[in-house]
This record gives sequence, C-alpha cells and structure tokens, in this order.
Amino acid sequence: MQQLKQKAANRPNWSRIIEKRYVQKYIQDDQFKGYITLLYLDLVHAPLSAKYENHEICIVDNGYSWLMFFPDEEKYSLTVMRGSEGQVLQYYFDIVKSTYLTSEGIPAIDDLFLDLIILPSGEYYIKDEDELEKALQDGVITQEDYILARTELERLLTQITRQKQSLINEIKRYIEVFN
Repeated sequence: MQQLKQKAANRPNWSRIIEKRYVQKYIQDDQFKGYITLLYLDLVHAPLSAKYENHEICIVDNGYSWLMFFPDEEKYSLTVMRGSEGQVLQYYFDIVKSTYLTSEGIPAIDDLFLDLIILPSGEYYIKDEDELEKALQDGVITQEDYILARTELERLLTQITRQKQSLINEIKRYIEVFN
C-alpha cells in the first residue's frame, strides 16, 4: 500500500551514493527562515537522469551537489540540483505535509507526492499528479491534504510565473552560505 514518502536531507539510505559529504545551517534573514542543507555527491555508482518531455537532464553524478531548503512555515521544500561546475540543473519543489527534524537533527519532509520542477530556462513540469490522486483514493492522504497540495502548487506556480519566488531569485546568495 502507498504511504507518505519521508525524505531526509542527508539521504541516509541512498545506495546510489558511494561517497558523500553533508552540511546544514539554520538561517533566519529577511528572505528565509529555516534549514538550508548541502549534500555533496562526491562519488556515485552511476549517473541518474530525469526526463521531462523533450529534455533529459543528468541530476546525479560524481561531483554534483544538492542544495536543499526547508522553510519553517511553508508547505514545500526546494532542492536545487547543481552540476560539478556549480551550474543549476533544475529547481525541484516537493509539496509537503510537514517538515521536521529527524532524531539525528537532520531536516526531513513528509512528502505529499506532488512536485514542481523548474528548469533554468523557465520551463516547468508538474510531476506525480497521478500519485497524489491515488493517495487520496487509497486513503493515504485526507481531502484536506489533497487541497493543501493543489493550493500550494498553484501558489508556487503563480510566484514563479511572476518571478516572485524569493529562493529562486536569491539562489546565489544562499549558495554562498556554505563557502
């Protein structure tokens, strides 16, 4: 049976990763309040690519990194997937029921299935709507969770199309947090 996906920032059980480094910081400034984490993918078993219509983007390979944002009072988390030269490959929003800290103090999410991917070109893709529908049908999520996921997706899309999504607009500033 399907259940809520729980994802921790340090990806503790991801067998694709052979060697990794992980750092996290709590940030509170005028644009963001919450945890920002950085997962360095130093050595992986094999690259991983994501396919969106006519795009195929490698999102995991040796030397890549994932900059992740866990805002305190939002219903999303954001993963900025970067190549070995630091270039942004994609922005990946997980719509979430909640964010929390694991018993080890690592930021994590209860994922509500629905995802929004933004490419550097501005193109966007909505992912896993079928999983959201199935989760509602199967009673994995409530009608309230379903409405929350849909509402949050629409809110993010509005911000992005109006170029008012502060994390995307300020990404270089937050990358510097770990330098």
